[in-house]
Amino acid sequence: GNNAFRYCTSLTNVMIGSSVTSIGDGAFYLCTSLTNVIIPNSVTSIGNEAFSQCSSLSNVTIPNNTTSIGDDAFYWCIGLTNVTIGSSVTSIGNEAFSSCTSLSSVTIGSSVTSIGERAFEACKSLISVTIPNSVTDVGVYAFSSCTTLSSVIIGSNVTSIQNGAFYVCTSLTNVTIGSSVTSIGYRAFCWCTSLANITIPNGVTNIGNEAFYYCTSLTSIMVDVFNPAYSSLDGVLFNKNQTTLIKYPESKAGSYTIPSNVTSIGYRAFSECTGLTNVMIGSSVASIGDYAFYDSRHLIGVYFRGNAPSLGSSAFWYIDINAKV
Repeated sequence: GNNAFRYCTSLTNVMIGSSVTSIGDGAFYLCTSLTNVIIPNSVTSIGNEAFSQCSSLSNVTIPNNTTSIGDDAFYWCIGLTNVTIGSSVTSIGNEAFSSCTSLSSVTIGSSVTSIGERAFEACKSLISVTIPNSVTDVGVYAFSSCTTLSSVIIGSNVTSIQNGAFYVCTSLTNVTIGSSVTSIGYRAFCWCTSLANITIPNGVTNIGNEAFYYCTSLTSIMVDVFNPAYSSLDGVLFNKNQTTLIKYPESKAGSYTIPSNVTSIGYRAFSECTGLTNVMIGSSVASIGDYAFYDSRHLIGVYFRGNAPSLGSSAFWYIDINAKV
């Protein structure tokens, strides 16, 4: 039942009988000495906070008959190193494994359809993740601050990568985005400082602000040639008609001439582009978005071929005071 062994801080081992079908909310909450628990196949649900803050628990296998893992179920289980999620689990709750700082390996079952908000946030030892094809939604900040995560494969049925899903994954170098993704949320890959290139699938119709902000190693953002909403030229991301420049890769160095058909430069389009030295802006550009050149600290010249466009808030904030504009 709920809270059955809550705060049993000296409890070290538990054998759960084969007739038990559910583990209630907070059942083993803060059992800080619990090192081993065997969950039988009869268990179909694991409640909210069921094993939350069981800091000595090292390995967990979610049986194949379990269908749901509750919110915060294994939150702050800082000794947990391996998790295998059974083949019948359909949902991983919000913050289910958040702050499991020793978790280095997780196998997500083939029936999981949703990964909750912050489900694996701050799992700082997690190296790679394969999101199975059964998953349709990767929740808000689901893998944020997984600072050793280097490789992610996003399954072919995922339709949405939510806001901040991989925020501050500073070791992320390889991302494969599934073909069904239509939306990449606000700050989805923000501060992924090791990410060098990324390809946007042809189904994506929405990319949120700061999706690739402060990706300081990014040199190329590519799109499928048939993408209905975006295009890429020389690694720079534009809308389909190339009238709006959306994102210039931050590590792309040297000078850049904006194509003549561009009419607007988007929000943070050139922000943090520390290798950029000169920009030539065509006569068709009528507006420059907020923070467009924010902290492009090595920029020494911005040149306009036409009339001065309208400027967004802090468009040239934190550039060299000696830069020519």
